[in-house]
Amino acid sequence: MVTAILVLGLSLCLVLHAAPGVDQTSKTSEKKLTERLQQCQKEHHDLNLMLQAVTQDSRCRLCPDGWLWWRGHCYFFSVGLQENRRWNESADFCLKHNSSLAVIRDTAEMEFIQGVMRKFPQFPFLWVGLTDTEQEGQWLWWDGTDIQHYMPLTVEWDADHRDCADLRGGGSLFAANCEAYGPWACQRDS
Repeated sequence: MVTAILVLGLSLCLVLHAAPGVDQTSKTSEKKLTERLQQCQKEHHDLNLMLQAVTQDSRCRLCPDGWLWWRGHCYFFSVGLQENRRWNESADFCLKHNSSLAVIRDTAEMEFIQGVMRKFPQFPFLWVGLTDTEQEGQWLWWDGTDIQHYMPLTVEWDADHRDCADLRGGGSLFAANCEAYGPWACQRDS
């Protein structure tokens, strides 16, 4: 019995004395990880600034003047640069500039486009490359893929006389009359 008490006492003593060291090691590791994370965040910020500076230099520009580069693509947002146009006229403009109306392939791209839209409060909506002119209710992107192909999206207010889609705040797509005038977004490979 005495041996059991001594072993229990010794174990308790080891636990009590070892705990502060383990706790201190844990705190030191956590501090080092926090410092490393902050350093990585700063380097990421600095690299983004350098990338922006390089892409603004006319000698290194990946996209034409007035176009924005993002993830290997160039985007043209017409607001403030062109008069509003009908959907077909917008699509023609894009074609003349070796591009198409924007096809939104993932949530990151949706966020990018929405971010640009937030910078211009006069964007009531934005024409994108989505239409159901071929078959009513079958919404296809400019590249011929179904609306659901890239990500789950729906078009609100669908009706026979609304065959072109526009993008609004919050990532909502609405069916609209193709004859309505509005701003648009072109997209092409850089």
